[in-house]
Amino acid sequence: MLTDRDYRAVFEASPDAMLIVDWEGMIRDLNPQAVAMFGWSREEMEGSPVERLVPVASRSRHRQHRDNYVRSPRPRPMGQGLELLAVRKDGTNFPVEISLSPSKLASGQGHVICAVRDITGWKQMRQLSRSMVTAAENERKSLSRELHDQFLQSLVALKIRVKLLAEESDREERGRARAQIADEIHEAIRGIKRMIRGLLPPELDERGLASALGSQFRDIREVYGFTVHASLDRVDGRLDAVATLALYRIIQEAVNNAVRHAQVSEASVTVRSAGGVVIAEIRDEGCGFEYNGHVGLTSMRERAAMVGGGITIDTAPGKGTMIRATVPMVGLGIDRRRKEIEAW
Repeated sequence: MLTDRDYRAVFEASPDAMLIVDWEGMIRDLNPQAVAMFGWSREEMEGSPVERLVPVASRSRHRQHRDNYVRSPRPRPMGQGLELLAVRKDGTNFPVEISLSPSKLASGQGHVICAVRDITGWKQMRQLSRSMVTAAENERKSLSRELHDQFLQSLVALKIRVKLLAEESDREERGRARAQIADEIHEAIRGIKRMIRGLLPPELDERGLASALGSQFRDIREVYGFTVHASLDRVDGRLDAVATLALYRIIQEAVNNAVRHAQVSEASVTVRSAGGVVIAEIRDEGCGFEYNGHVGLTSMRERAAMVGGGITIDTAPGKGTMIRATVPMVGLGIDRRRKEIEAW
């Protein structure tokens, strides 16, 4: 049979912050996780109102919630609990989920047992998931538009030309028509190959990042007349496959943004390694912009974050744009990764 000491040990060892709050909203007990989470000492928290853990702007509303709960107390499990902002001693706010369970202790007084969970990481992952879904949907829309506007129309035109060819009786005209059809088929094949390289470039696995980017830049020049001046150090073996693909996508998105929006005909891309990170810089001298969370740039940030990297953006209307991506090399510990990236 468990003793009071056993129950106390369970309370102290809980992975969540645990608070025991009386009906008046005063904190009567807490575990070490609560001390670590909120930053106040046990002595500072015991006997203080629970509202001190709530941001000032929300305290009045929190008191109303607490009063309503006291009038009709019931268990509220984690996952169905009250999600709100909490505040640390240093004044920083963070999202938490609260589960509540009313109880009468040995003293006979009514109390509420509160489990508090910091859900910062969970909310970040949820936002990351939403951003990646949005990015994937945008890529599908772009692919759909390209298939419709270019290849579907080309196929319809080819179908018409083949029909006309079958009806053409002049030998020379038939020869010219066949040559034109062959040229259009050849151009369609080249376009499909460009699309395949854009979706998952085979050069990335076969010949590395520099080669894959070189192919991408040649396609951009051929299709859009836009020149990318590239200085690409070979970083093969310094990044794992996931980080390599993330960096490729970041550079691809940044260059495509320059092609579509910068109102210039050239940009520069450099890739180099230094201090335990691989650094990619994409620059143009175009029109610049007011950065307001454009989805393409958000996608770049999320891709970098997934591999422990980061993005910085330097732009203003009329001042051009510089995007710098930093991705940690293989084998760095997480703490060192953060330090190396922050240094850049």
